[in-house]
Amino acid sequence: MAMVGGFGAPRDADEEIQQVADAVKSDVVAKIGKDVEQFKAIQVSTQVVAGTNYLIKVDVGSNEFVHIKVFRSLPPFQHELKAVETGKGATDALSNIE
Repeated sequence: MAMVGGFGAPRDADEEIQQVADAVKSDVVAKIGKDVEQFKAIQVSTQVVAGTNYLIKVDVGSNEFVHIKVFRSLPPFQHELKAVETGKGATDALSNIE
């Protein structure tokens, strides 16, 4: 169980999480400085604040993964990329990134 205010346990990403990731894809591509083969959300951990923070593991192809942190505001929903970590592998655990 997550501590109050902390991120929950990682779970498999679903279509909703893919939509959150897709909302910031162009920002992620700009931040990492190269185009990606694919952009598939694999795993997610969430934190409820005045909105929701998402830590998402994304498969970008060629056995490469990135971890992204996205903030989604309360309705009307807006998505903001907060951080990106590159050089991740399939087995790297999600952890809070700044």
